Amino acid sequence: MEIKENTKVKNAFDSILRADYLSLDDFNELENLSNYFVDFFNSIGSILQKQDNYISGRRGTGKTTALLKGYFECLKTIRGKEKSNYLDRKVLPIYIDLSNCGDIFDKDNFELFEIHFVRQIIDSLGRQLESIYDAKSYGLFRKNNPAIDDLEYIEKILIEGKTVFQSKSTDITDKKASTLTDEARLSISPESLGLSMNIKDEASSEKSKTYSQTKGLNVQEFLNKINEILKKAKIDSVYLFLDEYSDLNQDYQVKFSKLLKSFLGSKTNLFVKVGVITDRFDFGDKIIIGRDIFPIPLDLNEHVERLGGLSPTLKKLENAIPNLIQRRLNIYANDVPLDSLLKGNKNEIFARIARESIGVTRTIGLILQNTWKQAEVNDFKIGLSELNYGIRSARKTYQKQYSGALKRKLIPGFYNDIWNAIMTKAVAEKNKHPDRPASHILIDPNRSKYFNVFKENFLVHLLEEGRASKYGGHYDLYSIDYDICLDLNIKYAENKDEYTAVRFVYDTVLSDFDSYFTDTKLKSYKCLECNRIYQEDELPPAKVKRCFEDDSKLEEVIHQEFEVYGGNLAEVEVKILGLIATLQKDEAMSAVEVANAVGCNRQKVSAWCSRVLEPKGEIEIDKRESRNYYYGENNVA
Repeated sequence: MEIKENTKVKNAFDSILRADYLSLDDFNELENLSNYFVDFFNSIGSILQKQDNYISGRRGTGKTTALLKGYFECLKTIRGKEKSNYLDRKVLPIYIDLSNCGDIFDKDNFELFEIHFVRQIIDSLGRQLESIYDAKSYGLFRKNNPAIDDLEYIEKILIEGKTVFQSKSTDITDKKASTLTDEARLSISPESLGLSMNIKDEASSEKSKTYSQTKGLNVQEFLNKINEILKKAKIDSVYLFLDEYSDLNQDYQVKFSKLLKSFLGSKTNLFVKVGVITDRFDFGDKIIIGRDIFPIPLDLNEHVERLGGLSPTLKKLENAIPNLIQRRLNIYANDVPLDSLLKGNKNEIFARIARESIGVTRTIGLILQNTWKQAEVNDFKIGLSELNYGIRSARKTYQKQYSGALKRKLIPGFYNDIWNAIMTKAVAEKNKHPDRPASHILIDPNRSKYFNVFKENFLVHLLEEGRASKYGGHYDLYSIDYDICLDLNIKYAENKDEYTAVRFVYDTVLSDFDSYFTDTKLKSYKCLECNRIYQEDELPPAKVKRCFEDDSKLEEVIHQEFEVYGGNLAEVEVKILGLIATLQKDEAMSAVEVANAVGCNRQKVSAWCSRVLEPKGEIEIDKRESRNYYYGENNVA
């Protein structure tokens, strides 16, 4: 294969890793994304409905790509040159990446973020309107639409408020003082018998009054101005795409949700589309899911029932993967046929990619990126040997993030104990009967949260909720990572008759760790027969507590304490620091390499590493070739 063609194939595989590098102003890039996007769960139609939605999925499932595809479909309706496949009305899109707004947060002055957020909306709205009209038409439109001048005035006030006051609110103290003076003097001397008096009596008083003066914005007035512009421009609605909500830490999410609430259901034809990571988002107590905002899930387990069961879902994923790869090759590698890059059993290649990725597009990109590195060494062909190398490399990347997070106490250490217990049981089951599967796990839904850390680090994958077991009862079904199974020679289960067996029920293993997950503010009690856990306020105030199910005597749970890293880190920050913490100096990675592995933009990596982690001594930076390389070998013994 020629060097030029080889580079194009590499670019095609690299493009699967991330979509956040695309420019919103480059119509050609957005059109390419639209052409290679594979809508496996038919999510775009849901995203483009007139409703406030949040798009959820594990990191790497394609949330940004889906939002950008929706953004592009809206853009086509207002440009008028291309026809949207989804919309028959004009929709103005505004896209904001919240991960780029993080530096605006200030622990003492959250209003700065609100100002920045509204300014971004105004700026994006102005640029989009300019793109609709030519210069002459836009000037006429502005003249007949004073609401645009009002928005620019609002932005000017926000800028001035930010610069001068550093806040929306200013405390003002008004003081008034008064003084009263009276004098008299007494004078006696040998030369004079005269008498004069000078007595000084002074009194003063001060009055103080403090009040607050607020400079800022009424959100509803702001939305009304946008609505006026929409009517003048004959635009049906505005879709506000907010990506990377989960890159805000939990405190900022709760604060920002208060601002978000004012945009939901505004009745001004503005609809919000928020991208969030599964189990890593908080809309606060004011926003109610299913009433104020509606979910659009991208995780595979959310669609198993609709697609006819787990086995048919995995089969559909296998069939979609060749299409996903070929579309990238069409754009980045001059239509190189995928079949020309493969050798050996092609069906087995796609089956292994499907089981390792479980629908996570970024994992497919990591697998192919590393697979192609191995293929370059041989004959520029992908076979099972090259693929196994790619799968192993992708899994090690994720495992480094997990191991580093444990090392830095970003993840409580007891998770390692849970993982060791899981692996011990799986290997024991494999050793009993090497010819039967031991790859899957069934757990009580009440214990599903125990697996959140493993799930977001791709050590296990949630496949199905409410799966009935042969043993009886309904459980959440997980699989141990496919490559871990290959590594330990554990046979991977392929059908429901295999993975619903009683040996896959892990509740007896996990019950030893219940004390780490119960509410520390209340006493908790556990039934030793059925393993159910009760909070104290769920039980009658009797001296002896008994289980509602089997009347067994309950035992009090002794709550466990654990050491964790100080600070409120977002999920992406845990992954960045976790990965870098495992690197020796000769393994140091650039911001782009870390961003590709973690799934964020390189600006986030470079800014957080240079401004926060390196000054605090959390990581080391090796400066070479005008570029920073990050590692963490010298920090923790």
